[in-house]
Amino acid sequence: MYSVEKYKDIISTTDADTQKRYSIIEKLSKGLTVENDTALQMDKLLTEQLDLEYGDQTDPATISPASTSTTNAPAKPTNKKPKKRSASTSKKEESVDEVVDSFTKLFEAIKNQTGGSAPDEATMKEAMKELLKDTKISFSNLDNDLKKQVSSQPHVIQYQLPGKKEPGAFQKPDIPVFQSIVDDLVMGHVVMLIGGAGTGKTYMAENLLAKQALGRQHITINCSQWTSPTEIIGGQTMDGYQEGKLIEAWSKGHVLILDELPKIDPNTAGLLNDALAKTKIENAVIFNARKESFSKHPDFAVVMTGNVYPNTDSIAYGANNKQDLSLLDRVSGNVYFIEKNPDLEKRILQNEMIWSVCDKIRSVIEEMRYEAQISLRFMQTARDSYNLEMQRVKDKGKNGVKADEGKTFKGAVDSYISTFTNVQQKNIREKIKYDEIFEDHYYRNMDKDKEVY
Repeated sequence: MYSVEKYKDIISTTDADTQKRYSIIEKLSKGLTVENDTALQMDKLLTEQLDLEYGDQTDPATISPASTSTTNAPAKPTNKKPKKRSASTSKKEESVDEVVDSFTKLFEAIKNQTGGSAPDEATMKEAMKELLKDTKISFSNLDNDLKKQVSSQPHVIQYQLPGKKEPGAFQKPDIPVFQSIVDDLVMGHVVMLIGGAGTGKTYMAENLLAKQALGRQHITINCSQWTSPTEIIGGQTMDGYQEGKLIEAWSKGHVLILDELPKIDPNTAGLLNDALAKTKIENAVIFNARKESFSKHPDFAVVMTGNVYPNTDSIAYGANNKQDLSLLDRVSGNVYFIEKNPDLEKRILQNEMIWSVCDKIRSVIEEMRYEAQISLRFMQTARDSYNLEMQRVKDKGKNGVKADEGKTFKGAVDSYISTFTNVQQKNIREKIKYDEIFEDHYYRNMDKDKEVY
């Protein structure tokens, strides 16, 4: 009835915990003669452990004469060493220990409530409730079939954005598709961001997605017709062998940003296909220019950016190339069109006055249909110039440079407007009320936390 009985002559040579477990089984089963459910469960667990350690000693050829008697005399030690325990065996024994400890506590609780007499069913239930009320069941304690069922259930992918970030406290941006983009990257999908110049695609990829939302480093390949295979998968240079950015991001778990992907030569882009097809495969392998293999880091992710989808022609963005359909298939279902986002721009600039002037220039350009863009980069340049200028105004030239001698907000705006024709420049200045704002640097007296228009 009780399998552990075959080890009763060996038990006395085992450790104290094993002897304790055997003793409990013996008590519950009244000397292994009475069928008891709790004792049978403990018997199974203890027997499995002893089989792993002393299974070969139950062979008649290896059991000493003393061990064959019906007495409880200690068995003679054998020369055989216990079987080596594997990692899985150790985990199993830890689980056995937990179960045995629980049964020990249960047994003691029953004894205390009944004064040592046989408990009735109600007493047993109350004792078990008292024992288990503060007991937590971990995943490792579950049955293997139940573990599989739990693992197969869908999980909610969450991420926590960090707290304080420059230039201010970072918050989840007010971009409708932002959570979907993060979800795609976490699930191993290749994402493509499409938008006009200045809409903040690269900033979103490098800062909001890689750095802020995912907390990962990024590596950027600035794509053009001159992008070489060496930059992607590595190759020989004048300074020796140089590893490719794809290989580095792939093996180190960085976010690979393919900036302005449509501009790359389609033949060169083909070098990306193998890696982009394996972003969801665990431990997938790719090869560098030396034919050396590299396993994929679980944090590897890819974000592409472009002004247009890579299968269309564009007059405004003439440097783009149509890409092979096999490459486009890698982003199927994960293409997002990004537009200008005033709330995000304001949050980044932390200067309402600067933003309103830049936005006004942008509105004039759109209204007049000029071939130009106001980008987030220009807004940041204008903001930084203003901050430096105002610091010099405050210092009153004590550091050897007067405010009018260095870079100023007015200088940044003048530089940008100078790229238009004379007629266009005049139109822009009139519509943004240039004289009222920039003559004699009047903006220096404006409240930076209020919009101008």
